[in-house]
Amino acid sequence: MSVRVPEASAAGPLREALSRHNYNQGGVRVALGGPSESSPGDAPVHARRLGDDDQAMLVRLFLLGLDVETARAERALAPAGVSALAQAGFLEVADGQVRATIRISPFEGVLLAHDPKSIDEPDADVVTGLNSAARTLAALTPRPAVATALDLGTGSGIQALLLARHAGHVVATDVNERALAYTALGAALSGLDNVECRAGSFFDPVESDRFDLIASNPPYVISPETQFVYRDGGLERDEVSRLALQGAAEHLAEGGLAMVLCNWLLDPIEPWDAPLRGWLAGAGCDALMLHHVTEDPLEYAEKWNTHLRRRPDEHGAALDRWLAAYAEAGIRSLGTGAIALRKRAGEPRFSTAEMATGPTGRAGTHVLRLLAAADLLAECGEHELLATPLAVAPKHRVVRERRRVEGGYAPETVRMILDDNAGLHAEFGPAVAALLVGLDGTRTPADLLPVLGRALPGSEEDVRDAVLAAVRTLLGLGLVEAQPPTVPS
Repeated sequence: MSVRVPEASAAGPLREALSRHNYNQGGVRVALGGPSESSPGDAPVHARRLGDDDQAMLVRLFLLGLDVETARAERALAPAGVSALAQAGFLEVADGQVRATIRISPFEGVLLAHDPKSIDEPDADVVTGLNSAARTLAALTPRPAVATALDLGTGSGIQALLLARHAGHVVATDVNERALAYTALGAALSGLDNVECRAGSFFDPVESDRFDLIASNPPYVISPETQFVYRDGGLERDEVSRLALQGAAEHLAEGGLAMVLCNWLLDPIEPWDAPLRGWLAGAGCDALMLHHVTEDPLEYAEKWNTHLRRRPDEHGAALDRWLAAYAEAGIRSLGTGAIALRKRAGEPRFSTAEMATGPTGRAGTHVLRLLAAADLLAECGEHELLATPLAVAPKHRVVRERRRVEGGYAPETVRMILDDNAGLHAEFGPAVAALLVGLDGTRTPADLLPVLGRALPGSEEDVRDAVLAAVRTLLGLGLVEAQPPTVPS
């Protein structure tokens, strides 16, 4: 049976206790001597790292799910009393011990409330905490200051809480009432009063609304089952992703942005972006399509049934069931990725990129650079492109490498690694690196042609073509960005 979600109205005193004892991502990381996340199997190890101060008691309760002596919990939780918190549904008290019924995970300046992680038999309406998909969407979502934002399929509310830090008003929607209750609770624990929760399927709760920013991690898994609300959308094939993507495009205000996580079906011999382009034809949005992986049915089914690994017979039966459904439906390949949309009048601009890894840092800034690069490449001819002042993206490092091979060394390769990266891999030769070093925001590629002409082989036209190709490569990877022309003083 699902645990009761505590009332958000009772969260104030607990928030005060958590804040006073530095129960945040940094504070918990210090207390644990490592990452501020935990799974049930980690608790015995983490517990041995903790001290016996009040912060440690809160970590034991709300992160590790361990018992704490009632008298000790009373002191750590003040001004929130144990009896009041138990009555509100935060705690259970028995035999002189206190145990939390929920988990509270600190992340990026907010406190996320959710169900305890269940490895074996989660309930159908379980509300999960942080996972790889939630982290991916949080990293990739651009963070401009906006008036209105939407978190479609909010789950535990992590995207809504993060949006609420830079949006005037946030609407969070979900079909799972427990998810909405946890979202409201997380907002209260995080001190946020600009999150509105609405129940309903897909865009029904916001039918006539338009938003400046949308983030969506829908139940996109292409599943033959309807076991978990957070995973199984209950629609055939990849309809969940199609509806989420097309609905996001429809509900964006002019100039608005959306980031949507998707799964989609494709034929093994067709380009991975072909189905997405079909969905977005006529949607009135530019699209940056970030492809993470394409998997065969067995790889995909295994990934989404890992919770059964500890019971091999059930695990095998689930895989057989999923594979049979895929075979019957003619499903041969399944794509995974993230799609950035931008509402703009005129002919839509579609661009694609491969995510070699997961995103890092505030990858939404990289997404915005990639969208701006698509504009520049679409609007500028060769002469204009060469005459545009460009600057290298901030917060990066350049790694030069020559691999030892039989008979000597391979040609030098150069990698540029961004701190805020949408997961793209940027590797190129020394000629592109030479151009990269010269782009300081005041100079144009044309300014560098004489210097590069002396360093590179070939005619003047060959060098110009090589530089032009390099500029397009650097822009396409989001490694450089256009700068306004310098105005003489």
